[in-house]
Amino acid sequence: MAAQSRGDGPGMASATPGLTKVLPSTEKKSNNEGSSGSLKGYAAGTASGVTKLLNGHPFDSIKVRMQVSPQGTYKGPIDCFLQMARKESLLGLYKGASPPAVGWAVSDSILLGTLHNLRLQFSRMTGTGGDTGKPLPVQYHALAGLGAGWTNSLITTPTENLKTLLQMQFQRVHLPGVRSFATSGGPASTVTMSGSGAETAARHFTGPIDAAQQIIKHHGVIGLWRTLPATLTFRASFAVMFGSFEVFNKAFANLKGTPYEVSPSIATLLSGGLAAECFWLSALPADNIKNMMMADIPGEKPKYPTMRSAFVQIWNRPGPDAGVLRRIKMFYTGFTPCALRAFPVNAAALFVYEGCMELMGAERTVSK
Repeated sequence: MAAQSRGDGPGMASATPGLTKVLPSTEKKSNNEGSSGSLKGYAAGTASGVTKLLNGHPFDSIKVRMQVSPQGTYKGPIDCFLQMARKESLLGLYKGASPPAVGWAVSDSILLGTLHNLRLQFSRMTGTGGDTGKPLPVQYHALAGLGAGWTNSLITTPTENLKTLLQMQFQRVHLPGVRSFATSGGPASTVTMSGSGAETAARHFTGPIDAAQQIIKHHGVIGLWRTLPATLTFRASFAVMFGSFEVFNKAFANLKGTPYEVSPSIATLLSGGLAAECFWLSALPADNIKNMMMADIPGEKPKYPTMRSAFVQIWNRPGPDAGVLRRIKMFYTGFTPCALRAFPVNAAALFVYEGCMELMGAERTVSK
């Protein structure tokens, strides 16, 4: 059976048949959903985006640090977490959270709403979905994911740029009202930290607004979208995400009546989690390239002005004598926190998304 015609970002999945009972009256409307039904998908997507931020941002911070920091800075994700917690406090894991707090909510809203509407359009084109009894073919789920991913790249490029710049600042984070360590050169210059040996971390930005202002000052407004090609390449993997989700969903549906049968809600969670892992397997090389480019400091000569320059840097990172497999492995730096993040983020975001859709009485487009 096919998935419902609305969907989610990496680490999330749309509901599967049987998750909730469809009333006959809504069943007939599924392929002719009105504008209010479509808008409900955008609203629920906003809530899911905030949920993913709250429980997923620390994993993202660790991933970005591992990808962009010089080789040998961290022994692995656990060492990265311990160093950040010790030197920058646990709040340091939420550096750069304010841009995606707004941007990801809007991004998920656009992603989910676009995906949902593209699936509806493809269903009408192919005469599938709804009450036709024919599932939307997998390739159209993939195409809908590709279109949704490219559409929301316009929102995610500037917000992820600001997020990455803030995540790559190493100063310690304090709660409001807590006295900071001694500083030298003003609040936006350097911060002296204590720990296992004193160190001084550069602080280029006081916050997301300051980071945006510096980008615009040195590169113009268009500078916020300098890494759009890399973002489009990265988010093209939403085709893998939503195509594989449909494949996994069908596989679990085929277990019905066997000793391995699982409930529709469990199948949805498992399919979404596995699809998220497929997403990161295909997307992480482009994610590494994108983040290398986004970490360039405004006003300084870009280290990675193009995707090719970032690719060459990552390829050469292991040294001149490294083999091909070792070089390819460099493009998967940060995979562990991504893999750990996928399932818990999927569970929480799916719960919120489906709950919001139920509360709003959104129409469902379910294939029988």
